Amino acid sequence: MKTKKGDFVELDFTATVKEGKVFDTTKEKEARKANLFDEKKNHKFEPMSVCIGEGMVIKGLDEALVDKDIGKEYEIEIQPKEAFGNRNAKLIKTVPLSAFQEMPHPGMFVNVNGLVARVVTVTGGRTLIDLNNPLAGKIIIYKFEINKNIEDISKKIKLIAGIFGLEIENIKIEEKQKKVKIKIKNKKQVEKILDKFNEKIKSLLGLGCEFD
Repeated sequence: MKTKKGDFVELDFTATVKEGKVFDTTKEKEARKANLFDEKKNHKFEPMSVCIGEGMVIKGLDEALVDKDIGKEYEIEIQPKEAFGNRNAKLIKTVPLSAFQEMPHPGMFVNVNGLVARVVTVTGGRTLIDLNNPLAGKIIIYKFEINKNIEDISKKIKLIAGIFGLEIENIKIEEKQKKVKIKIKNKKQVEKILDKFNEKIKSLLGLGCEFD
């Protein structure tokens, strides 16, 4: 059976800049080979769970996950528009050196009004920064494999919650009533988005929600 939009799946992948190096992977072995593995950081390289078509991965990969066989390896080439976007010259700006708390240098990544930018040059008291995603304008190669379909409803609900940035404390599923009771952390702070969360669960899982 082929995958389709709306399926929840477990995915393994390795992503490479065309004619360049690996910049992301779910596999520890590949991470070590690409010098992405850091013993000091608590980062786990493990399969990723996604709902196909919900924008949990970049557009080109999301679309490529449709109509695929479980357990089969695939390789795709994604153009910048469907990956991390084309480079935008308007996102290259000059700012005064005084705007930085520490002395910037070319190649350094800095925070500018909450946005991450790369320092291009530092000259005469002024700094040229690039706010483009470092992968903007790049052709990306993905090698991927869909390991399995996810059938557990609780896992599906938690994945949907992640789209909205919600944290779930408890889930009680009442399948006969086609209903699910969900306890949300900090419910009062996120009440504005609970209706959208409810609509998404109803459209993807056919279940109505009650929130504690």
